[in-house]
Amino acid sequence: MKIYLNEQDVANAICVFVADLERIHPEEVQIEFLFNEDEGVSCLVKMYNRSFNYGEQQMSDAIGFFLDEVHRFSSHSMEIIIHFNEDEGITSEVSFTY
Repeated sequence: MKIYLNEQDVANAICVFVADLERIHPEEVQIEFLFNEDEGVSCLVKMYNRSFNYGEQQMSDAIGFFLDEVHRFSSHSMEIIIHFNEDEGITSEVSFTY
């Protein structure tokens, strides 16, 4: 089985993940996606007066957490791939192995 996440889904996953870590509401987290040909996909996470960068691994962790916590998929059986496309922006493909 595969699940495809659009850019808004990926942003929501990161907001939920950061909110859980920081014990705040997801609405208090802002995301700005970045793409660099040499470094790949990343995002700038902002909350209150703080900001920090998430690389692909942290973004994958956030997607796994989101699918596990919110949708009750087992994160132990996921393979998460993050893509960048000019038309669609940041997307993710999640494959499940059983």
